Amino acid sequence: MNEIIEKVEALLFSSGRSMAIEELCMICKDSPENMLTALQELRKTYEEKKSSLMIVEEGNKWKISVRENYTPLVRSIVTETELTKAVMETLAVIAFKYPVLQSEVVKIRSNKAYEHLNELEELGYITRTKHGRTNKITLTQKFFGYFELPPEKLKESLKGFEDDVKSIEEKENQKPESTAEIKNTDAVNKESPSIKND
Repeated sequence: MNEIIEKVEALLFSSGRSMAIEELCMICKDSPENMLTALQELRKTYEEKKSSLMIVEEGNKWKISVRENYTPLVRSIVTETELTKAVMETLAVIAFKYPVLQSEVVKIRSNKAYEHLNELEELGYITRTKHGRTNKITLTQKFFGYFELPPEKLKESLKGFEDDVKSIEEKENQKPESTAEIKNTDAVNKESPSIKND
């Protein structure tokens, strides 16, 4: 069991992201039961030695994360943001609408939201669990720690953000002219050349 615990620790540390038990099993060529036991033992070890790191379980995924009291220290050496403006806007919508379903985020942010959600989940800001025909989005401890927002004060902190969300929604609803409209405009322009003054 010690060997598998060491393998799991090495994988979680090296990947820098959440990893599903199935993925860990495939890499380590071991059973889900042994993998779960190894993860639980590893978490217990980190807790007992009061490490600055901790093993976090998020649904079916696990990762190594920095304890909350060390987050400000770590943020001082991390780039100001690892997210693009578009992904940040999607995260802002999630936070404002929270708790929220994936279908609602996609409705607001269009199909590109799927890519944003994958990135946010990969970076550990959100987790997704099956909810009917869609997914329920959960903000993680990393989100609350990174943005220094206690979960119980999330709604209070986002008061007045309604206009920003409305602006994001309006931007998504602005559709460019259709190809047919553009072609018709081009045809009219060709048939009616401008009159040049001699």
